[in-house]
This record gives sequence, structure tokens and C-alpha cells, in this order.
Amino acid sequence: MIKKRLLRFRLFRLVTDIFLIPIIFVFAYALKFKLALFSDFLFFHAKVYPQAQVEAYLNVMALILIIWIPTFYLCGMYHPFVGLMPEVDEFIAIVKGISLATVMTMAITFLFKSFPESRYVVFYTWLIGTLVLSLAHMLIHTLELRALRLGKDRIRTLIIGADDAAQDIVERIVQYPSLGYRYLGNLCLAPPHKLHFHLQKTFIDLGPPDSYAQQILLLKPDLIIVSDLQSLSPEALQTFCKSQGCTLKKVSADASWLSSFAVFEDFDGIPLISYETPKPPLLEMFAKILMDYSLALIILILFSPILFAIAVLIKVVSPKGPILYTQERVGQHGNVFGMLKFRTMVPDAESQTGPVMVTKEDARYIPFGQFLRKTSIDELPQLINILKGEMSVVGPRPERPFFVDAFEKEIPHFHLRHEMKGGMTGWAQINGRAVLTNRPEHKIRYDLYYIKNWSFILDIKILIRTISVVFQGEEAY
Repeated sequence: MIKKRLLRFRLFRLVTDIFLIPIIFVFAYALKFKLALFSDFLFFHAKVYPQAQVEAYLNVMALILIIWIPTFYLCGMYHPFVGLMPEVDEFIAIVKGISLATVMTMAITFLFKSFPESRYVVFYTWLIGTLVLSLAHMLIHTLELRALRLGKDRIRTLIIGADDAAQDIVERIVQYPSLGYRYLGNLCLAPPHKLHFHLQKTFIDLGPPDSYAQQILLLKPDLIIVSDLQSLSPEALQTFCKSQGCTLKKVSADASWLSSFAVFEDFDGIPLISYETPKPPLLEMFAKILMDYSLALIILILFSPILFAIAVLIKVVSPKGPILYTQERVGQHGNVFGMLKFRTMVPDAESQTGPVMVTKEDARYIPFGQFLRKTSIDELPQLINILKGEMSVVGPRPERPFFVDAFEKEIPHFHLRHEMKGGMTGWAQINGRAVLTNRPEHKIRYDLYYIKNWSFILDIKILIRTISVVFQGEEAY
């Protein structure tokens, strides 16, 4: 079913592009040669080229389509886009496809004299094509998601178990409808006490695992994923699933948080698993560093009046304490640095308690302090930490040495999260934010997932998602 859905929407994109490409060239031609026809509306005069006719472009349109469509395919424009913010991935594929096709078109104008040679038309084609095809593909993607949310062509999925691995699977199904799965519920002895943030309103408890036969007959799933067999007989479950025509899959025994670093190999028929820290591409790391320094500098300059106003406000409402609060945090490679924040609490807030986590009921805030923290405005001074090279815009959130020492005793290899620079925001922060503060065993899964799957584009997606999370005040305290 999912393959049919993917093929249908791929064909939809293909047909749309074939229809739009000639229109894009006509608009590009008009922009170059017929702009004067609109001068009365645009309030300026432009030259008309009566000798330039659009037929010259229409006559070679078949050749253009032969070049452009395969180029789009090779650049991934018709591949399935799934996961976090697939719209971003599709837009990048469109920019690549349009750019390469434009370069190839320009090359043809040099090779074949009969081909219309206006470089401006080719440039306008790139400009208009990027805009038009992006909007068209975005509309198709919206229609595709709508079809998925209505339940069409999705793989009906039942989960047996409710441990962290099972919740990870459900979380992805719920968050990313573009994957093509429909969540039916979990069979478990009891609902877990600690649910993932995204499952707090969507988790469905279908009862104990031994009721699987009744639930399969009732719900008619296409796929059953087993995370925890508990007392079930795998042979009996497999036999029953086969009789009902549903697929049975078992979560790997190595589904712990460390599996984020697992690399699977085949040694002459013998499966081997190694755990390796990934090495990011140097070019992408350079882009990340460039983005860190550029964003930090630009935001500091643009928001300097606001930062000054916040500093004055803090001094007015709490004159006895400092404006900025420096807190020791553990950064990349375990190096300790002073992370800057606007002070949101009373002076010496931990003098009586020692290091403690912030809670919803915390009474230590100064006036407006809770607002600054909830909106993450108190984090803006960390832009200085970024300029000093101690932090990144995106990365695992740096923890305090006291808590790092405690977590490393409970969670083996917790230090692996220090392979990258800590960030102002991160993968964990857009997947639960403050909910994960007191759940380090869960937070580490997000941090290691980020390190394992890091890319410059993932950072861009996290930044975009962070803006939404902050404006919604999602689990901030």
C-alpha cells in the first residue's frame, strides 16, 4: 500500500513538473523581452525586443524536458521525503535540480547556435522555476500528508510492549506521518509511568499482551512490531499473525540508547556489531562553524537594544544581584566553561539546597524571571559563549558538572554526548524540552541520535522547529 501511495504522488510531481516547465520558460522569456508591456503598471520604461519570439523556446521545449526531468530525478526530486520536516529536504532537492538543469541548459546555448542564447532567460528560468516548483511541490506534499492523516494507504501498526524502544517507534509514527504508518495502539501489562513527551496525549493502551489474538481480529493490523514479548510464545504469535495475513517484526535485542552508534557488518556470513563515534564531513562542519559565528554576531547586533532593556529590567526588579549569571557547564571533550545567562532567580538561589533542577513550582524567580526563562530570552547571552568557541547554536545541551558526575554513575558512556559542542538548542530540546530535564536516561537517547545522524541540514531543521517550540511555550519552565 505504501509503495502505491509513494508511486502515485511521485507521478503527480512528475506530471506537474512537465506541465510547469514550459510555463516557467514562457514567463522567463516575457520577463526579459516583454517587460515594457507592463511598464505602465511598474512605473518605469523597458526596452521591447520585437525580434525575440517565444516560439524559439517552445520549439526546443522537448529537448529541454528531456534534459530537465532526468536531472530532477537524479537530484532526488522524485524520491520519498520522510522524517523531520521533509519539506526542507524536498526544497533542497528542488534547488539542486533546478540549478543543475539551468547550468546544463546554459551549456547547450554555447554548443548549439540554433538554441535561443539569452542568458537572462536562463537565469530568470532558474529564479522563477525555483519559486514555482517549490510552491507546487509544497502543495502536493500538503495533499499527500492530508491523504495520510485521513488514513489512506497507511500501514496499520500494532505495537507489543511499552518500553523505551517501543515508545521510540510510536513516537516516530505519531510525529512523522510521511513515514506512512498508522498507530493503532500498544499491548502492554500496564501503561508506562514515564511516557515520551510526544506520547502523553496519543498513547493508546489496548490491554495485556496475551489479548493479541482478540486485538488483531478486531483492529486488523498490517504490521505488528514486538518490543517486549514478556510471557508470549513467539512461535504461537508468528503462526497467528501469518494466519491473519499481517507481518510480524521484532525490535533488535540491541535497542538500547547505545545502539545509536551501532554499525552492522557481515563477516563471511557472521553478523558483527561495532560501536563507532561518527566523523562529520569537514565541509559540513565548516558550514556549522560559519553559521554559529554569523548567527551569534548578527543576533547580538540586531537585538542589542532589547538585550540592554532586559539588563535594565533585571537590575530594577532585583538590584542586589548581577545581571548576568555564570554557571559552570561541561562542554566538548569534557571541558568545563562558564555558560552565561540572564539572571532569572534571586541571588544565591542554591545556597540552601545545593545544585537542584528547576521545576514548574519553583518559587525562586525574580519578577519577570519566569517569563524570561519560559520564552528562553534568558539564554541569549550564550551567543557570547558561541563567539568564544565554547558552544554552538545547535548541539546537546551542556549539563552542570555536578549532574554530569551523577549521570555518568547511572548511565554508562554518558560522556559520549560530549563528542560535539553543546548548543543553545538541540534535538532533545525540540522533543520534550523541560520534560527531559529530570529524565537523563531518556535525554541521552536524543543526544546520541543527534550526534549519530548529524548534518548541517538537521541543524537547520532543529533551528526552524525551535522557533515554533519557543513561541508555543512548549514545556518551558
